[in-house]
Formats: sequence, structure tokens, C-alpha cells
Amino acid sequence: MIQNKTKKNIFFLMAFITFIMVAVYEYLTPVMSDDIFYGGVVSGAKNIFDLFGQEYDHYLHHSGRNVAHIILRFFLFSGNKVIFDIVAALVFTLESTLIYLNVDSREKYDIRIYGVILCFLWFFDPAISNTVFWETGACNYLFTGTIVLGYVTLFRKHLKLESENSIGLMIKLALLGLLAGWCNENTSGGVILVTVILLAYKWLQNNKSFKFLKPWMVISLVANLIGFAFMIASPGNYSRAEGADEEHTGFMALMARFLKIVLNIKENYLVLTVMFVVLIIFVAYVAVDKRKFMEMTRTMRFFGFIALATAFALIAVPSSQIRTYYGAGLFLMIAVANGVAIFANTKLLSGSASDQEKGLAFVMQQTAVTSAVVVALLILMFSYIENGANLARIKREFNERDAYLQELADKGEIDVYAPKLRPQWDNRFSFAYQSDLDEDYHFWINQFYAEKYGFDTVSGVEREEWTEY
Repeated sequence: MIQNKTKKNIFFLMAFITFIMVAVYEYLTPVMSDDIFYGGVVSGAKNIFDLFGQEYDHYLHHSGRNVAHIILRFFLFSGNKVIFDIVAALVFTLESTLIYLNVDSREKYDIRIYGVILCFLWFFDPAISNTVFWETGACNYLFTGTIVLGYVTLFRKHLKLESENSIGLMIKLALLGLLAGWCNENTSGGVILVTVILLAYKWLQNNKSFKFLKPWMVISLVANLIGFAFMIASPGNYSRAEGADEEHTGFMALMARFLKIVLNIKENYLVLTVMFVVLIIFVAYVAVDKRKFMEMTRTMRFFGFIALATAFALIAVPSSQIRTYYGAGLFLMIAVANGVAIFANTKLLSGSASDQEKGLAFVMQQTAVTSAVVVALLILMFSYIENGANLARIKREFNERDAYLQELADKGEIDVYAPKLRPQWDNRFSFAYQSDLDEDYHFWINQFYAEKYGFDTVSGVEREEWTEY
């Protein structure tokens, strides 16, 4: 067995390697898509106060996700993407740690469970190119998702400890609760649901008495609701909703949205969902009675329900991209990680079984868990190296194209042509191909480039047909 000191060293080494891996991929991700547009807007700001003015305008005309977008504006205002690359890597590492802290059945420095969580984040985020490896997307999902998990982790910790009220605790949870409620429509709704359910459970534990209630608990929920209200009240939300097209209306529209959500879960989160179901069945067989089953799976079922509610909250909007399921995905990962921890850290045989049978069962169980984690991490490393090479090639293409466009801009050209990306380097860690130039100069990203460099038009050309460089 590995000693605790060794496990501690391995745990922190894994966290450090995670930071390096993400930082490298972030560095290899070029400025693209909305980064270009928002970068142009932010370049007009003379100071930090102007950024808040721009964000207020964004609130009025676009959306209420001000927490995410003010973070983005700060990074763009710095003018140095390397700062973002480093901070994003730190935030990803923090996010993985927060998921780990919400696994109740873990051992001390449980490196296997942490390895499982890392594999979940790398393999089972279907929109990782949007949510992590793209500056605008990372601020909207990675950063806000970490804020949400930070609040959930802190609230659960102090509720479990029944912490006494203090000014410091009230300030921390009020601030974090406000930000968590103001992050992202469906995920922030999930945060409110987390707070309400945990308080309701505490109420039941106390024989339906509110004597347990302390000011910091009330402030947490109120802060969630205030942040959420500000986000939802954004006039920009309603102008965007009015422009959305939908084939059906009324009840049929809701049914169509419901079906889309189900299909999205099936196509993008099926593995995690199956793992959740299998682990629930496993615990049902291991638990000696219903009470034990309910106790062992409490956290697992709780986060599974929050994940489901967060995903199906998207029925409120006409259409949604897969990246909007990011918060639901995080909650589902927590649920499944709790199930894996139960499987990994529960003795399969007890009672009348012989010592030899118990020993053999333990060896097989631990071998299976450890082997599965090590193999998954090994596959991750091979995938990382292969796709890292592709990201480097994409970045080189971007750098060449940007240099060429700048050269034409310096010459005073008006209508220009530029090469599209080579198709063979497309991979799930890059958003570049979904926001590449089009042959039609009216295309939205073409217009972003035209505005950035001062052209009238920019048209894309297939790379094989390009002969300028």
C-alpha cells in the first residue's frame, strides 16, 4: 500500500502536471471568434472604469452574464494572452480540486479518485474546445463553473460543520453566493436549487424546525437570488429571445425542446449517465438494507438530481448549444466520482466470508480500480501529445495568416483574400474550425477580421488553392 506521504506527493504532482498540460494547450490556442470582436471593443477603453461602462452596455443590449464578461474584459484589456493562459490553467486545476472535495467517500489524498476526475474533465466535456480552450468560452464556462463549485463546496462544508455565524463567513458566502447566482442561467439556477435542497434537508434532520438556521445560511440564499435576478433581468436577454426562431409554439415547442435535451444527453453524456446507473446498482447490491443504500448514495443521488435539473432547465430557452450543458456536466461528474469512490473504497465481502475470500476480493477490486485509472491516464497522455501537435500546427497557420493580413493592412488593401485552415488538423480541443473564415465575405467571422484590420471585405480561400505563401 502507498503511504500517505507518498500519496500526498503524487496528488500534488498530478495537480501540477494538470496545470502544465492546460497552460500549454491554452498557449497553443490562438485568439479567435468572439475574442476578436470583444478585443476590438475593449481596445477602445482608456482605463478599467471604461470596462465597467462597456459591460453595462453589454447588460442592456446582449446578456446578463456580466461576471463572465467582466473577467473576459480584464484579460483582453491586459493585452497579454499569456496572463490568461496561466490563470486559466490555475482555474482548471482548482476546478478539478473542488470536484474532488465534493466526493464524500474519498480517502485522504485519494490519487485514484483525483485521476478519475481529471479523465472526466478531459474526456467527457463534449465542448471542451468551447468551454476551456477558447478565451471567451473559458470565461463564460470554466471560470464561472469554478465560481459555482467554490460556492457549493464552501456552503456544503460549513453546513455540515454547522459553523457558527461570523462576519467573515457572512461576507465570504454573500460575495461568492452573489457571483455564483450571476454566472450562467441554468447553472446558477442549479446553485439556487443546491442551497434550497441542502437547507430543506437540514430542516428535516432537525424535526422540521428552523432552530438550526443561522444568518450566514440565509444570506447565502439571498445572495444567490439577487445575483440570479440581476442576470435574468438583463434587457439584452429579451431582445435575444425575440430573435430566436422556433418551428413549433406552445406545448409542442416545449416538447421539441425536451426532446433536444434528451438527445443531447444521449449523444454527449451517455457514458457518464451509464456509469451513474451502474454504480447505483452496485451500491444497491452492496448495501445491507434500504437505509444503508440511501445513506451511501445520498451525495451521489443529490448531485445526479442537480445535474438533471440543470440540464432540463434549458427547456426555458428556444435553443442552446452543447457548451451550455457545462454546469450540468460538472454536477454529473461529481455524482459519478462519488459512485466510483464508493466502489473503490468499500469492501466487497464481509460477515461470514473467510479471510482468504475477503483478501482475494479486495485484491481483485483494488487491481481493477487502479488499473482502470492508470490505463485511462495513459490514454489521456497519448491523446494529449497527438492533439497538442495538431494545436501547434493550427496556431502556426493562424500566426502566418495574421501576419499576412497585417501586411496587407499596412499596404492599404481594401478587399483581400486569406487562406482557410488545413482540414486534417481538426480535433476536439480546438474551436478554430468552427470559427474559420468562409468564402462568403458576409460571414460573421469574416466581418470580424475585416473590422480588425480595416478592410472592406475578407474572403476565405481553400488552403490547397492558396499560393501567396
